[in-house]
Amino acid sequence: MDHYLIVVSRGRPELWQELRQNFAHAEGVEIILDRRQWQRWTRPQGDSEGWSSSHRDVELQSHGFVVIPRI
Repeated sequence: MDHYLIVVSRGRPELWQELRQNFAHAEGVEIILDRRQWQRWTRPQGDSEGWSSSHRDVELQSHGFVVIPRI
């Protein structure tokens, strides 16, 4: 089964609530608000997507959320 972490911009609590409702019964999906202050994403070990931390930051800012595949 695939597992995903969806991080929602802290400035978009309405999006966070909507995603939580839409994925309430989906297995393998965790939805959280971005808890970072000013630090950037760190690349997890085994990150096969090849996304840089700046790519995730851009996605989070432009779309209000980012989906991170989990191994």
